[in-house]
Amino acid sequence: MSSSIIICPICQASLSKQNKQWSCSNGHCFDQAKEGYTNLLAVQHKHSKLPGDSKAMLQARRAFLNQGYFAFLADAVNQQLAPLALKQILDIGCGEGYYTQQLCQQQTQVEHVIGIDISKDGIKMAAKRCQQAQFFVASNHRLPLADHSIDCVVRIFAPSDQQELLRVSRPGAYLLKVVPGARHLWQLRKQLYKELQEHLEQAESMAGWQLLNQQKITQQVKLKQQEMQALAAMTPFAWKKNQQLEQLLASEAVFDMDFEFVLQLYQRA
Repeated sequence: MSSSIIICPICQASLSKQNKQWSCSNGHCFDQAKEGYTNLLAVQHKHSKLPGDSKAMLQARRAFLNQGYFAFLADAVNQQLAPLALKQILDIGCGEGYYTQQLCQQQTQVEHVIGIDISKDGIKMAAKRCQQAQFFVASNHRLPLADHSIDCVVRIFAPSDQQELLRVSRPGAYLLKVVPGARHLWQLRKQLYKELQEHLEQAESMAGWQLLNQQKITQQVKLKQQEMQALAAMTPFAWKKNQQLEQLLASEAVFDMDFEFVLQLYQRA
């Protein structure tokens, strides 16, 4: 990977890699773990001992995604990107690497796919899963990437800092956002909330970016009990489980579920 892309999280100088170690001209060094990822999250930028999604959430997500229920989303993401002439793709908030792997497998013209997440457990799982990409533990609010170095940012349910996205994106670069559709996980959510509101599907107006197109995809499925439990455990709803949901997950054998996603493709002005 070009030394001009990855930068030091301490001094922002370019990092170069030799013998599984990244280093900058100011003497800061970062070892690549045996799994293939590198931790570039500076201690002073950590807001908790283990930031990001928990290991249990990540394991549940891996178990669920490996069943192929969101393969239609991964395909839609790749179809959006296929016509674009891309060399560098950043998967921001990549988690355990399911979508990063799909990008590597289908975007064969791309030179580098980079996955970044603040969860060390997530990045470790991603690096084991996908050897074609380069993975880093880092904050989406302090990306270890050089200015104007990225052709495309893929952001699937991940938080991000708009100024950082602008900083690392080249002029004319693309941003593909995936957000939940109006009734995404409706049957699960109604077990948790007395009053349900549909998700807003209108694309966010973002300074420096122009919306090119918006696509909604949906799928209705039947989930078995084990798959439903993994789905509940992999989402933020895991923190909000109530007695009603616990009883439902324990008693029902098959669950109907709506999956709805909205893909929004932007281009940097």
